[in-house]
Amino acid sequence: MLAVMKSHPSATSSRGIPAELDRHLAAHGAGEITSTSVYIDRGGDLVTAEAVAGLAALRGQLGRKMRGLELGSRLRRRLEILSAYFQEARPRTGAGDVAYREVAFSLLYFLKGFDRIPDTIPEVGLLDDAMIVQFVFERHAVALRAQALRHGRAWPVDL
Repeated sequence: MLAVMKSHPSATSSRGIPAELDRHLAAHGAGEITSTSVYIDRGGDLVTAEAVAGLAALRGQLGRKMRGLELGSRLRRRLEILSAYFQEARPRTGAGDVAYREVAFSLLYFLKGFDRIPDTIPEVGLLDDAMIVQFVFERHAVALRAQALRHGRAWPVDL
């Protein structure tokens, strides 16, 4: 779980994620989220260069959590594509374009174990993660596909 430091609005969590983004990732109150689209828009807006660096530092943790998913599952395959995009399209400076920031946000959401539906709840814990990943995946499919093809990877037809 990504812990939040509450000392200052620009403070970062213990994992290098800006505190405001960390709070948004854990938004549990019904009034805080009006729609999935708005939630992801706001999350993408909160991804900074610091958040990108924090997520890059969590690459091992991301890989371990992804390997814990059923091999070949739709969620795992989508996460693998998002993760490859995150690594390959990383901007030299700044936090990148909207697609890149929203991909980073979806990966951070997946990493956060205590989100809208805690991941520890059997059979349903990853439903919210799958929904966020699917939304970002579909929203940025053109950019994701182009990046995969540039790197010589076939694009799966069943996603």
